[in-house]
Amino acid sequence: SKSNYSRRDALRLMAIGGAAGLIAPNLLGKPAFAQNPPASPTGRVVVGFSQEPTVFNPLMPHTECDDAVHFSVFDALVRMDPKGVLQPNLVVEVPSQKNGGISEDGLLWRIRLRDDVRWHDGQPFTAEDVKFTLELITNPKFRAWRTAGHSLVRDIKVVSPTELTWRMEEAFAPYLSFLAETFMVPKHILEKEADPNAAAFNQAPVGTGAFKWAQRIAGDHIELVANTDYAGEGPYLERLVFKYIPDMTVLYTQFKSGDIDLVDQAFITADNYAEASTLPDRVVMLERGASVESIYLNLEKPQFKDPAVRQALYAAIDRKAILEGLYYGVHNPTETFMPQNSYYYNPNLPAQEFNIERASQILDEAGWVPGPDGIRVKDGVRLSFANSTTSGNHLREQTQQFLQQTFAEIGVE
Repeated sequence: SKSNYSRRDALRLMAIGGAAGLIAPNLLGKPAFAQNPPASPTGRVVVGFSQEPTVFNPLMPHTECDDAVHFSVFDALVRMDPKGVLQPNLVVEVPSQKNGGISEDGLLWRIRLRDDVRWHDGQPFTAEDVKFTLELITNPKFRAWRTAGHSLVRDIKVVSPTELTWRMEEAFAPYLSFLAETFMVPKHILEKEADPNAAAFNQAPVGTGAFKWAQRIAGDHIELVANTDYAGEGPYLERLVFKYIPDMTVLYTQFKSGDIDLVDQAFITADNYAEASTLPDRVVMLERGASVESIYLNLEKPQFKDPAVRQALYAAIDRKAILEGLYYGVHNPTETFMPQNSYYYNPNLPAQEFNIERASQILDEAGWVPGPDGIRVKDGVRLSFANSTTSGNHLREQTQQFLQQTFAEIGVE
């Protein structure tokens, strides 16, 4: 078999030749306003996205790209600060057992809200909006993106415009952190809708956040404007533009030229990091991401129901070659979905070992026999499958091509 060195050389050549892959590290341009915010909103920042935000009701199923818009337009009851500590957002104080907001057994909750918050249309934000939001999430007719935790909430009572209580069916320790991602929506707009899944609000949202919806040009960009009546800190920008550029190479080129001020969740791909870090008029930081590059198998398919197949595929992935050849050594290998900068990250998990011979042996022992075309078969099922990734993300696409070739060596198509 080929040595790791030759495999990496082949990968590097493929990266240079470029079939136009995996989300690279958090290489973020530092906003100029971060240290000395202006007295009033000023200027415009253009944020580059490689995937287009399309879901603007934050309670509906969405991706992390949509989140960037949600966090700008909406507020949650509490928020997570950069150190991972919960802070008040729409509440006066984060409810706890110490301040009486949560009972000792974790079942009774009392929420006290700020009295100076208004929706973007000028209407006051009240406890009625919180009650409406939590009940909408668990409405079986509404397509909610997450009901976990919320489904335990019972007996929501509005005590006053700035106070409400509820009871939990059982204690649920993570619920406060779930509430940090649960954005409040306006009752006075959505309660009029016969079908909240198809509300006009979903394409022109009204929130309480630092930025207000201005316009969306589908396939191109979304524009937000400063909410000068915002109850919290900021906003510091007059305009915020999310620009959609599906090709990661083009996205980096526009960052380099200054057409884009900030590369957000798309980041700068690892193959461009060396050059990007030397750009004279850009601040580029290498940050550890909170997500991992991974392959998800559809366990409903008969090929993947056999654990031996999953074990063999894992053994046949040359992660070192991929990281060094395609990702230029910028990324780190990991054995878990838990971010390496998390308190809960375990650095002592068994390390995956790339071993083509062992991968073939696993399949042999499990009864997957090569057919006339070299593709393994068991009980009439061919060891063949399709894999999809993000179009325009060249490092992910190159990783696909590399794995396609490697898996072929063990009789997998």
